[in-house]
This record gives sequence, C-alpha cells and structure tokens, in this order.
Amino acid sequence: MHIIQRMYFHSIIRPMGVLINLTRLILSLLALLLLIGCDNTNADQTASIAEEPQTTLAKNMTAHQKDIFQEILARVLRNRNNLTPETHRQFWELVDEVGATEEELATMKDLLAGPIVIYMKYFFEDALISLDSGTPYKSDERERYEQHLKSLNAITDYRIEENNQLMEQIAYKQPIQQGKQSAVMDEAMIQQALVNVNFAMDTINQLFTRP
Repeated sequence: MHIIQRMYFHSIIRPMGVLINLTRLILSLLALLLLIGCDNTNADQTASIAEEPQTTLAKNMTAHQKDIFQEILARVLRNRNNLTPETHRQFWELVDEVGATEEELATMKDLLAGPIVIYMKYFFEDALISLDSGTPYKSDERERYEQHLKSLNAITDYRIEENNQLMEQIAYKQPIQQGKQSAVMDEAMIQQALVNVNFAMDTINQLFTRP
C-alpha cells in the first residue's frame, strides 16, 4: 500500500476514540475510498478493473522529485505539526525547481491529495445525509469531483461503484464486513472522520499556498 495511504490511515483514525477494537475494520472502510493504487483488489479482478495510468504531475518532473512530493505530503498528513516553515519552504523550492505551472500545480494537488482528502470530505458529508435520511445520497459536488478525477485518470468507474455500494450500506445501516469483523458506521464515527478530514484539508491548503 502506498506510503501516503498508510500514514493518512493512522492520522485519520488515531484521534477517533470510537470503537477502537474495530480499527482494522474502519481502516478497510476508508481504504474503499482511497482511489489511487489500492491493493485490496482480488487477483482475478486485476486485469479487468486495473486503475488507469495517472495524468503526469508536471511535464518536467522526475520520478525522484515525485517521490519527494509524496513524502512531504505523507509527512504533513501524518502530523500537522510537521508542516514547519522549513517543510513549507522545501515544498515550494521543489515546485520552482520543477517549474510547475499554476495548472500543473492544481493537477498535482488533485492527484496527490484529491482522492485521500478532498474526495473523502465529499463522501463523509454525503454519508451523514444518507445516514440521517436512510437513503443513499450523492451531492452534485461529489459527482462533479468524481468526473474531474476520472478526467485525470485518478479514479475508475469500478471504484465509483464500490463507493456507491458503501454509501448504500451506510444509509441502510447495514453491517459492513471485513474479514471476521463487522460494524455499522454510526454518526459519531462519520463526524469524527469529517473532523480529521477537515484538519487534513486545512493542512493541504496551507502546503499549497506559497509562503
């Protein structure tokens, strides 16, 4: 599993204080929403539903530079205090080194942070409405963002359908099974996830704002 995914899992779950014994289950639920490089697909499904290659982050970016960008993002998502002036400066020095345009920077933000932060915000906001109404709900904002991620080859129709099915389970208060564990996602779990996602959103926005 991708380094950013692993670190973000822990950053979003650690403060919860809700159903700690089901941490593994909750991690699996969140994994359904992480749309880049998920490795929970069965081997016999891989050929037919493999994720498309992602849009290039920036025209002149090397693989090593991409790794540095991802490491910085993982570091600040793991702990907001890691977004120090030095880290912020390092990030923007790398942006200038790559020579990324404003358009490329926006794409970079969507590819690196979109599926694991921005999309999660839309999903959990919809989950609250679905849980309250008892009917699966998809906002126009989430629909538009899914289409945007598709245009960047950062999400597939298969992943979207998986997330739609997960929303149905949340709305109908159906237990979500993972291995030998199962639980119904309740309002407290969703609210705490949203708190942590919003913190992450603030951190990402700070990181992508030139000092």
